[in-house]
Amino acid sequence: MINTEYLINYIVFSAFLTLFTLEIGSSFIFMINREYYPKIKDFITPLWGPIGTFAIFYAVNTEATYPSALTLVGTMYIALGMAAGLFFILRNAFIMYSEAHGDKRMDMLYREIYIVMTIIVAFLVVTIFSSALSGIGVNLTNLSISLPVAMFNPFNISFFVSIVLIAFSISYIQFNVKEGGKFVPIAASALAYLLIIVTSEIYLPYFSKNLIANFYLLVISIIIAAAGFIAYLFGKSFSKYILGIWLFLSIVMFGIIQYPYLFGGVAEYTEFLNNTTMALYASYVTAIGGAMLALFLAIFFYINYVKRA
Repeated sequence: MINTEYLINYIVFSAFLTLFTLEIGSSFIFMINREYYPKIKDFITPLWGPIGTFAIFYAVNTEATYPSALTLVGTMYIALGMAAGLFFILRNAFIMYSEAHGDKRMDMLYREIYIVMTIIVAFLVVTIFSSALSGIGVNLTNLSISLPVAMFNPFNISFFVSIVLIAFSISYIQFNVKEGGKFVPIAASALAYLLIIVTSEIYLPYFSKNLIANFYLLVISIIIAAAGFIAYLFGKSFSKYILGIWLFLSIVMFGIIQYPYLFGGVAEYTEFLNNTTMALYASYVTAIGGAMLALFLAIFFYINYVKRA
């Protein structure tokens, strides 16, 4: 049975990754055609702050949930973590500059820099996540990591490309992009599914067994995706909301499928869990606080984006 503390922690991570993935998709749509910028700006403006909030929320809860893993994380992932944090700060700075600046030319320049920073942060975050899953480039004996190997291996590259494809497909529908035709987002998502499953099968030795045991989760994910894309093909505006839910639930489902293994099956999450009553209460506080944060974000997002659409 899946551990409650793990599940709550992973749901917080899934919320962060969902919001950040949507932001990544917006960045790629901007690069395709700048004419979509007004729509993208209305979407990102209420979003970039809560993304940072969920990131901090996840970091604090991870510290409470896996205290014994802090040495491992602080030793192996300090360089990647600091680099991601630095670029994340720069990302926030440039989006604030763009919002405060009255010059349209400078506004566009700041947005372009912000998009570059966002993509760099995304790659670094995916690298940390994928290396913790696969163990590629990681040496647990002396708590070291080979950054070139961890960053530029087929598993990490495939994972990053898959996330970009999913982000692109949802944003393509969200901003009603015309370039390429209606089947572009469907093809992008199908390719992302294929990449994730194939590369996980190759680099995660336990994946097949866990996927078969939890096959219904994959079926649910495909059904929700199909519902969203069918609604899109029929011109229903709510299709983007279905696909946003699909993204969040699919990330949660992936976490359930690959549980409890870390570093390619060499270690398990349960080895680092804080199995105390206080840790359980901390998880309950996280669940309640996370639900409130999600509710306020939904209200804020509705007022600033949906209602104004």
